[in-house]
Amino acid sequence: MYQAALFDINVNLNELPNSKQPIFSERHLKSKEQKWVGGLFGSDQFEEWNEVLYHNTVIRIDPQVASPDNSESSAYPSRERSQYDFYDVTYINPTKTSFIARISGPYSIGNRFYLITAQKLGLKVYSIDRPTVIEGDRQCENRDMLKIGPNLLMVDHDYIFNQGTGKAYEITRPGKDRIRGEFAALSPDEQTIAFTTDHQLYQCHYPSGKVHVEPIDDPQLSKMVNHKTKEWPYNYFSWITVDGKMFLHPIL
Repeated sequence: MYQAALFDINVNLNELPNSKQPIFSERHLKSKEQKWVGGLFGSDQFEEWNEVLYHNTVIRIDPQVASPDNSESSAYPSRERSQYDFYDVTYINPTKTSFIARISGPYSIGNRFYLITAQKLGLKVYSIDRPTVIEGDRQCENRDMLKIGPNLLMVDHDYIFNQGTGKAYEITRPGKDRIRGEFAALSPDEQTIAFTTDHQLYQCHYPSGKVHVEPIDDPQLSKMVNHKTKEWPYNYFSWITVDGKMFLHPIL
């Protein structure tokens, strides 16, 4: 059983060269049919309840999640057994030696994401869960993995994974808390992520970590909420380049 360490973007997710035989295989828990891991979000694979094998051994994760501060704490540890039933399995590098698995947590934990990567010294498991101090973060919430470009995956508004290169990036936070808002736009060069938060566009050029904030006035906010379309925010903002970085600025 593997104990997950906290993920670090400096981990080399392409440490192993492409091998002739797949490193991972997948087996559906109900049918026990075995097949190679593949696809995205259920495409060309079983959609949920999969176990993944590494060199013919089922990958089991010790979640190491602390008991929540509520009345059900006494029953919590019995529900947090070793995890091996993955909902989603998604490759994050071209050599298919690293993937992200989504696990549904018990009680108030919600979804969690783990990164599993084959390294020269063996298999490594990481929890994709940056520390946070946000009030109410232990309450149930659906953390998400969103595909926002042909090669980009965004996990929990905290990380960007480039499936074409196998590289990972941190999305700069406004403070110690997670970004609470909605994904709004990806720049044409796919280097800047924009979120709609409280009366502002919070933008991060993730390769450099540089941040730019643009206010959203009440008329814009009202139209965005009541008539949200794919064209928003382009009815009000356009991309400009500053020092080689693209950010949304108001249309004058």
